[in-house]
Amino acid sequence: MSNLKKTPDVDAEFHREEFPFYWIVNVYARYTQIMEVTLKKVQLDVSGFRVLMVTQQYGKASISQISEYAMVKMPTVTKIVGRLRDEGLVTTASSEQDARVTEVMLTAKGQQKVEEAYRLAGKVFEKGFKGMSVAQVEKMNLSLAKVLDNLNEI
Repeated sequence: MSNLKKTPDVDAEFHREEFPFYWIVNVYARYTQIMEVTLKKVQLDVSGFRVLMVTQQYGKASISQISEYAMVKMPTVTKIVGRLRDEGLVTTASSEQDARVTEVMLTAKGQQKVEEAYRLAGKVFEKGFKGMSVAQVEKMNLSLAKVLDNLNEI
C-alpha cells in the first residue's frame, strides 16, 4: 500500500502544486521551449537532437530503436532521419542481420554537431539543476524511473 495521499475526493479542493504530474509536464514543456531556442544556434531542433543523441550513444541505431529511446513515433523518426541524412549528419544502411531494418550512423559532421549541441544542452542542464546536489538529481531520476515503471504496468 502506498503512503501517498490518495486522489482527492470529488468534493475536495484540487491544488495543482500538490500534483507531481503538474510539475513533470510543466518542467518538460519549459525545457523543450528553452532547448528549441538553444539548439537553433547550431541549426538543430529538439527531435533532431534526440535522434542524433541516440545514434551517438549506440554507434548505430535502427529506426525502431531511435523511436523507442527518443520517444518519437517511427514515421516521424523516418522523416527526421531523412532530413538529417540530407544535411549530411547521418548515413543509413540496411542491417547486415536483417535487410528490412534501416540502421542510422553519425557522420563526422554529425558527430561534430552532437558535440556542439551537447555543450549548449549542458548549460541548460546546469541552469535547470542549479542548487541541487548530484545525490538529489540521482534520487529524482530513481523516483521518476519508478513512476514510469508503475505506469508501464497499467
